[in-house]
Amino acid sequence: MVDNKQNKSQQSSLDDFVTDSNVSRYVVYTDGSCIPNPGPGGWAYEIRNSQDEIIESLSGSDKNTTNNRMELTAVIKSLQSDYINNDSIVTIKSDSQLIINTMIKNWKKKENIDLWEELEEFKKMKNLRCEWEWVKAHAGIEGNENVDQKANQEARMSHLSNDGDVNMVDVSDKNQTIRMAKAVSEIKLSKTAFQMTKSNDSKKGNVLATARIAGIQAAKKTHELIPLCHQINLTNININFILDDDLGFVTVDSEVKCIGNTGVEMEALTAVTVASLTIYDMLKSVDKRIVINDIHLISKSGGKSGDFNY
Repeated sequence: MVDNKQNKSQQSSLDDFVTDSNVSRYVVYTDGSCIPNPGPGGWAYEIRNSQDEIIESLSGSDKNTTNNRMELTAVIKSLQSDYINNDSIVTIKSDSQLIINTMIKNWKKKENIDLWEELEEFKKMKNLRCEWEWVKAHAGIEGNENVDQKANQEARMSHLSNDGDVNMVDVSDKNQTIRMAKAVSEIKLSKTAFQMTKSNDSKKGNVLATARIAGIQAAKKTHELIPLCHQINLTNININFILDDDLGFVTVDSEVKCIGNTGVEMEALTAVTVASLTIYDMLKSVDKRIVINDIHLISKSGGKSGDFNY
């Protein structure tokens, strides 16, 4: 004898299958960017149909925002699109752990409540069934790379005024907090140049001591080198070197601090860059094949955007 409950369950599954087969399905890639964070920002989304064809790609900017607001705005704008039909199934792919985990793990909504409410409103208004999928940033995923590039471009362009002039971001209203940033670079030397550096035997003098002074001075003069950087009263600058005998590498790392209303990431990056160039200058007579690479931010803290770790 066949169980009626089993029959009903099978019929229900069949009905769902039939219904879903007639529903429009979309994949949406979204991303947001802020340079710096908070500051001028950009958002972007890309909508693909069930055949993985791009049917719409759109981006926009905001003069004064945060990275999280731009991430949320990108999702909202995509759901507002006329290309997404009512009663559709939408798979939203984002590299924002905040968005994905808030939607699938019920993380508490602590900020940007207005945007979270707007997101829910459009989901209900269009009766959308949204599926949420986290994708790793900069992993070669075409849709994610496309929206990342456009969001970053919008954020950079939002430094421009309406008539195309370049403007410095106004940080007057930001809170004064302790700001810290660390950066690093790597320098590949020949055996001869490495030994000269290690034994302090360069004809020009002490390579690392000179590079340390150069890095410190560069951090203090960053605003003179980078057009839109603010002049900051730095409270501490540390430049350190790590020598790897096996690989012939010199690693330069910097730590920069201030008490202010904008971050010191550019100062830390400028410090390791100029320190590395100084090492090149001190040793170029014996090694013109010196390679400077992998310059990047390690971490930052302070400010509304919180901590960052590479």
